[in-house]
Amino acid sequence: MFAELQATLDAAEGAQLEANRMQAAQLDAYRQAFALANSHPELYVHADAHHAQSRGGIPVGELAARSVAAELSMRLQLPAATIRSRAHHAAVAHRHLPRLWARFRDGIASYAEVRAALDTLDGIPLNDPHHSAADAARHAAALTEFDEALAGLAGTIPLPRFRQRARRLRTHLEPPDTTSARHQRAHTTRRLILEPAPDGMAWISLYISAVDAARIHARTTTTATQQSGQAGETRTLDQLRADTATDWLTGHGTPTAVRTEILITIPALTLTNTTTPGSGYTPAELDGHGPIDDDTARHLFAHAPTFLRMITDPITTAPLTLDHTRYRTTTAQRRWLTHHYGTCTRPGCTRPAHQSDLDHLTPWTHGGPTNTTNLAPTCRTDHTLKHHTRFHVTRTPNGTITWHTPTGHTATTTPQHPHPPRNPPSTPEHPPHHDTERYPEPERYPEPAPF
Repeated sequence: MFAELQATLDAAEGAQLEANRMQAAQLDAYRQAFALANSHPELYVHADAHHAQSRGGIPVGELAARSVAAELSMRLQLPAATIRSRAHHAAVAHRHLPRLWARFRDGIASYAEVRAALDTLDGIPLNDPHHSAADAARHAAALTEFDEALAGLAGTIPLPRFRQRARRLRTHLEPPDTTSARHQRAHTTRRLILEPAPDGMAWISLYISAVDAARIHARTTTTATQQSGQAGETRTLDQLRADTATDWLTGHGTPTAVRTEILITIPALTLTNTTTPGSGYTPAELDGHGPIDDDTARHLFAHAPTFLRMITDPITTAPLTLDHTRYRTTTAQRRWLTHHYGTCTRPGCTRPAHQSDLDHLTPWTHGGPTNTTNLAPTCRTDHTLKHHTRFHVTRTPNGTITWHTPTGHTATTTPQHPHPPRNPPSTPEHPPHHDTERYPEPERYPEPAPF
């Protein structure tokens, strides 16, 4: 029994080492793929542009990099941004942290440790051309010390302690008076992130200064504590904090309350409260999130003026009506395609459809009509790739979109909701540029599509 336990534990440890080795090999393949595309952009970019410095205002090298990221995204079903980030990590670690990278290839170090080391180096110029020869030598020696120390620690201590040691070692790489400059650099990357969660919930995260975060937490806590003392209040302090922050951020009850249009798809039977979860049951869906509960759907349909409501047939799920005050042919097409696909139709891309362009699969200038059978939501980055690189796209009658890569790989996107409506083509009197159809959100794409 003891021997069996020992063998099982050894197998678990060996599997972790092998997983580290495989991930290192994968990231190294990312790095090499981007290097090849950079050296030979003609592999992806159209022949008539491969000697030009740019295509459509975008450098040819960048188009090639986007192409590699898109193809790997389709092959691995990972976001293109994730692919590019990991390829960058591999390139920087391979060049500047060769000892830690070697430990990663051997399976001793994990990708999390490599990431921690690279995050620690963020903001430090690794090749500053303004350094004197003496300063450059000192910087190189400090970087070597940093690399050697972390390579020796990899796989021997918990990740939080590894990060802490990396932060301490960083102090040897730049003078103490650069602390403020580092904070200013980090502060420029502040952002808000929305992450869907199960059961009709979601997370909102803010990456802001520690001081601002403490102020926000203190104010919401103080307000929530005051509310908790009111007669009849049954919410917990956590619930009160969340509700308070939500009211503040949405402007609830104020003249500046949020007016953003959000699409919610509601089966007709949901409105009559006659649905029974089970076989054939279709829940309501919030655009960009997914299914929500019936009670919330009915409440939003009745009381939320900032939601665009699409009612669907209980049998076919095809749209029956749109808000009558907003009905126009091209608007209806956009709304239907948002509902039909949900995201950008390039396989692997998760950009919401309502933030994407409407691409004519057969260009308008080549006779392609402006109707739902010839339009597909395509994010601006992938829209650009389709027109300036060797990728091409096809569509089947059931709405399945297939992307074909220059290397011969194919990947498909199937509609999230079937049964597109039958609507006649919208034929403008004067044909516009065939790719300027886009969702009416000027704050997202203020300029016309550049093709």
